[in-house]
Amino acid sequence: MTTSAEPATGSASVPIRPDGTADVPTWRYLGFLLGPGVGTFAFNAVTVILPTLRERFGAGDVALELVIAGYGIPFAVLLILGGRLGDRFGRHRLYALGMGVFLVSAIACALAPSIETLIAARIAQGVGAALCTPQVLGTIQATSRGTARTRAIAAFGASGGIGAAVGQVAGGALAALSFGPLDGWRAVFVVVALLALAAIVLAPLAPRSPAHEVVAIDLVGTAALAVGILAASVALTFGPAWNWSWPVLVVLIVAAIALVGMWRHQDAIERSGRVPLLPPSVLRLRPLQLGLLAAGLFFAGYSALLYVFPRAVEAGGLTSLQAGLALLPFAVVFAGMSLAVARIQARLGDATLVLGVAVQIVALLGMVATLAMGWGSDVGLWLQPALVLLGAGQALIFSPLTQLVVREVPVEAAGLSGGMFSTAQQLALSFGVIVIGGAVGVTGAAGRDELLLGLALDIALAVAVLAVALVLRARGGRAQH
Repeated sequence: MTTSAEPATGSASVPIRPDGTADVPTWRYLGFLLGPGVGTFAFNAVTVILPTLRERFGAGDVALELVIAGYGIPFAVLLILGGRLGDRFGRHRLYALGMGVFLVSAIACALAPSIETLIAARIAQGVGAALCTPQVLGTIQATSRGTARTRAIAAFGASGGIGAAVGQVAGGALAALSFGPLDGWRAVFVVVALLALAAIVLAPLAPRSPAHEVVAIDLVGTAALAVGILAASVALTFGPAWNWSWPVLVVLIVAAIALVGMWRHQDAIERSGRVPLLPPSVLRLRPLQLGLLAAGLFFAGYSALLYVFPRAVEAGGLTSLQAGLALLPFAVVFAGMSLAVARIQARLGDATLVLGVAVQIVALLGMVATLAMGWGSDVGLWLQPALVLLGAGQALIFSPLTQLVVREVPVEAAGLSGGMFSTAQQLALSFGVIVIGGAVGVTGAAGRDELLLGLALDIALAVAVLAVALVLRARGGRAQH
């Protein structure tokens, strides 16, 4: 028997089992919360050390792209399956398994004798990340509610933001060092392995998810979804390098056919009374659709800006390390505000998301105004006021957006919510880089012009997120009357 608890924000109720774990303190999730932090740390640090890998292994552009895509593609492809496996076999068990694979693959990366071995280890790392990542939000949803859930989801966002910023700085710093026979770039993966080990050790502190009915794994739907996301990911990743030639278009068509076929198959399964991999009845919920749309727009703009920022400021005279340090205050403010967002939401409710997007737009316009006044080696310092404001605004966006997706999925399928949100996030991050990379290629923009182009795209997407946020607030207001 389930009961319903009204969410902190929004219009839909979430079935909650009365299990006494609703007020679990956030610190008990520490092992799980290390997951998104170590994931973003690994991604950002590896992005920074790519020039070092080119030098050490004599790697070409395709090999370096595979170091990134080898992690990102299996991660995106297997996220939803990973979430459903957690629903079926237990989220603690899948988290430990996934983080264990992540740990072993990080050690393999650190010891890799060739670029080919490194790529293979990165593929394994992506698989491990896909198995453990959905369990974080799934466990939070299944074992907490109300303010406790808001705090835990905010900490989830803070972990990812801190990992991204520290990875950017640590990657640049470690790549320039050596530790006896150990090259600095290998030390990056040693740090990743240590963080993964800490996550495994601390994970048992989190409360166990309540028992649910057995979730069958739909093999046909899983295969169709995997083909669709794999094809879309490959097209988005390699489309620019292949100049969007006909093979890329064929891959996109394959993706569309696979996803449409998967949807029809899932619909037939649900009508027959069985449990599908992706329940169409859940995906048809308008707040969930709007939440995933807003999340996609937000993360696309986020990735586009962070892609051009280090490139642009390095062209302005900063080193890779200085470029990373310029983003550190942004990440610190993001983390601090994330931890305070529960109190803000208690006061503002649905208006928190609207406020966050408005603050983000003001911060982006402030960056544009700053660049209009000057450019040079001090640009990282000049941009700090706007970047600090941007960190605060994005923290006010991340947690409410995450909750929009999580709260619409029944707690029995909590892993599905984590899988859907993370899949939308990963695909949007790739799409944002593709769009801004294509725009930079067409316009030939560099330095300040490249950063202005990224800001223009992020502002346009932020305005779209604001429109969606206003629609969601209006729906929430109607639901309460």
